[in-house]
Amino acid sequence: MDFLKDAALPQSLEHFHLIVLIAAINSLVFVPFLTFLLGSSVLSYFFDRKGRKENNPSYNKLSRTIIDVVLYNKSVLAFLGIIPGLSLVFVYAQMLQSTVSISVGLAGFGFLSLVAALVLLYTYKYTFRVQGLLDVVEDNKANGDVDDYRRTNTSVHIRTGKWGLFFLFVAVFLYASAFSVTTNPSSWTSIGSIFDVLISFDVWLKFLIILAFSFGITSVCVLYFFFAYQGRKAEMDEQLKELVHKIARRFIVISMLVLPALVLLNVFTLSIDVLSGTIYLLAGLTLLFLFLSAHFLYGYFKLRDLKAVGYGFFMFLCAAASLIINDHIMIGNATKEHSAVLALKYDKNTEELKTKLGIAMAVMTGEDIFNAKCSACHLFDQKKVGPPYNETIPKYNGDKAKIMAFVLNPSKINPAYPPMPNQGLKPAEADSIVSYLLSKVGK
Repeated sequence: MDFLKDAALPQSLEHFHLIVLIAAINSLVFVPFLTFLLGSSVLSYFFDRKGRKENNPSYNKLSRTIIDVVLYNKSVLAFLGIIPGLSLVFVYAQMLQSTVSISVGLAGFGFLSLVAALVLLYTYKYTFRVQGLLDVVEDNKANGDVDDYRRTNTSVHIRTGKWGLFFLFVAVFLYASAFSVTTNPSSWTSIGSIFDVLISFDVWLKFLIILAFSFGITSVCVLYFFFAYQGRKAEMDEQLKELVHKIARRFIVISMLVLPALVLLNVFTLSIDVLSGTIYLLAGLTLLFLFLSAHFLYGYFKLRDLKAVGYGFFMFLCAAASLIINDHIMIGNATKEHSAVLALKYDKNTEELKTKLGIAMAVMTGEDIFNAKCSACHLFDQKKVGPPYNETIPKYNGDKAKIMAFVLNPSKINPAYPPMPNQGLKPAEADSIVSYLLSKVGK
């Protein structure tokens, strides 16, 4: 999938931020659907096999209803699964161009696995309907053709369910891997093959978070769509209601116990270059929304108040949104230096194009920028409003991209000094001033 990175074009810093925003919006749609699809498909396949083995109609009805809800129609698959899933592949390609990161390849093959899973699972759902039609045919034993068709349909049903689940797990793991690698710049070079992915702690941690999230969103969605949505509770018999309550209760307990611990572990194991105050804040909001969701769902199980299901459903979606936004802030922090490099390339390409067109450009040297913008707060050898450059520049060990990233997106580092305001420099100007500073401090 590296050809996608090669086809991508450098973009300005503003465009890069817009791409990160697009990735977040896509994920707000894609991740809840993908996790709900995973949990629902596992439940449907499990109770389908169990229902056939024990000849229990409640299990069969539950299995069919769950898969009907998540795979409502082909438009749902397209707008919630295929389109945002493919968009994330192109977004990663645009963000990670000129790097050796395999995130694009992981997301690309994850998308192909997702398409295969959706085709197989939709066939699995369709064979449910065919089975229902065959069940109403009378005198099946006297009709050999119907018996043969029933056996064929059952065989296709089992195979498509099994392989659909397999490809779905592969898709979820590959998307989780792509995200995990993207949020850790050191992984761009250290993880270069699927073997490296399989032995990565960060990848498995992200995968476990998605699985725990899948347990939670499946349980709240099953409760909401089975009981609260459009009064569907009246359509269910008591045995099926009790079965749904039992499953949802177990899934909720597992998710609400495991997910907060995994979220905290993920934050505490992040690279120092990725961490920020916003990440801690959103992680706290995620835990708060999870607590509120668990509170409302506990109230439902105690009082059977359908309004509590709706509130719990809404709070869990808020927790999901907070978690997803937090993840993409991590991506923005992880790609800060790379975005500065791409923005510099964009400016150079723009300058070359303007030169060819004969458009004159006023160019400020690094010394000009220092005298106009920097000297008011910084000197080289003594404190002023900000720290002296002779103290700060050596800390970067000559890493020009890292200094440029700070100049373009300054943040508070030393509590002894006020935060540096954004000077509104273009990447080419940032490159000039950083080159000037390095030349002066290096002397």
